[in-house]
Amino acid sequence: MPFNILNGKEFYRPLAPFLRELPTDYIGTMAKVQARHGDLVHWRNFGGMMNFAFISDPQVNRELFVRNIDALAKSPSQIQTFLYAAGETVATAHGDDWRKKRKEANSLFSRSAVEASCAGQVAVTKAYISRLDPTPQDALTVAKRMAALTASRGILGREISLDEADIQIAFSKAAAERFNAESAQLFARPDWMQAPKRRALTRCKNEVFPIVRQAIDALRNTNTPNDGLMNHYVNGTFVTSSDAEMQSILVGLLMGAQDNIAAAAAWIFAFLAQHPDLQRDIHSQVKSIGSQADDLNSCAIVRATVLEVLRIRPPAPANQPRRLTKPIAVAGHRLPKGTYVFNSFYNMHHNAADFAQPERFDPTRFLDGTLERSPSFTPFGHGPRNCVAQGMAVQQLMAIIVGTLQGHRIISQQAALPETTQKPFLVPAPFKVTFEKCASP
Repeated sequence: MPFNILNGKEFYRPLAPFLRELPTDYIGTMAKVQARHGDLVHWRNFGGMMNFAFISDPQVNRELFVRNIDALAKSPSQIQTFLYAAGETVATAHGDDWRKKRKEANSLFSRSAVEASCAGQVAVTKAYISRLDPTPQDALTVAKRMAALTASRGILGREISLDEADIQIAFSKAAAERFNAESAQLFARPDWMQAPKRRALTRCKNEVFPIVRQAIDALRNTNTPNDGLMNHYVNGTFVTSSDAEMQSILVGLLMGAQDNIAAAAAWIFAFLAQHPDLQRDIHSQVKSIGSQADDLNSCAIVRATVLEVLRIRPPAPANQPRRLTKPIAVAGHRLPKGTYVFNSFYNMHHNAADFAQPERFDPTRFLDGTLERSPSFTPFGHGPRNCVAQGMAVQQLMAIIVGTLQGHRIISQQAALPETTQKPFLVPAPFKVTFEKCASP
């Protein structure tokens, strides 16, 4: 498939309106580009002095993020957000030494390390659901708290209170607002423009760091068994230069595990509420199993449900725009140095050529494992810089499903699915569900 090369006014929008539109509706903007100009677009401005590439073809997207990863600059807004939120060590982990950091992260998020906390994540889900009032609940609030509870159980290796969960949620919200202010922007904005959001983030940061500090101290002082990822730092498997660096890393992990998991969990509630037959099927398979990772993995429909939600409503619908640090050739076409590259996982996930009836929610499409390995399925990105914590993310979502449906059913309070909002994660518009205790859904 060749690139469609456009010059100046041949594009569907002039440059200035396009740049204003992009941050507020990335999905819609990329869909318009794809519909009007195809899956591969090279838009040249000012005689080629400013270049944009729009890529919605899965094979070319993979080629770009696997073969040409060293040519893709990191999103400046993402680096700045991590820098202000967690600390310099987290921000620089995405910089020049990323290969070394990636190797360390792969070891940290090994299957054995991630799966150690699975039973604990199921347990905190069950405990939280059992405490909910049987009246209609705001599904987004429930999803955010579940994300905080399961993330902390997996990373810190301990249960946290709802007050601590709400502190973590407020911190992630402040970081997201700082990031959203620049989402899909080509350049990081001047420091003074972000000062109010940075101050809000600092206030929340000063509340979340003590939670991590207390968890570290408790592990050191009691020497009790800890199955969280934190244990690998506190007990020396991963050496850090100081406690401050260790805290920054752990806070960064907690922040990264919050908003995307909360968005996906909310969509899981929304889709399951609309599909009671699927709930019954899942319940029949999980009602009598244990809560270890092997138990959850034995229920193929649970994993398939998570993957289908990530396909049809990927929390992160695209990579942040990247700028090429050197010229590259993809799909037989040369893109010059300085080109801004945009892609859309959402478009790829809704391509009928790869996913039959793409707007239909159908977890069975993932049961045989073929689509999960397809280059068209990219909820965690492609290549060496894809989401290193994807195993933890899928496990958290599976634990949330199993911990909920082993003893409860989710009942919708509205006739249809909620609308989609972009913040920039894809989040359902506010909706309510009830969690009804029952012997069988």
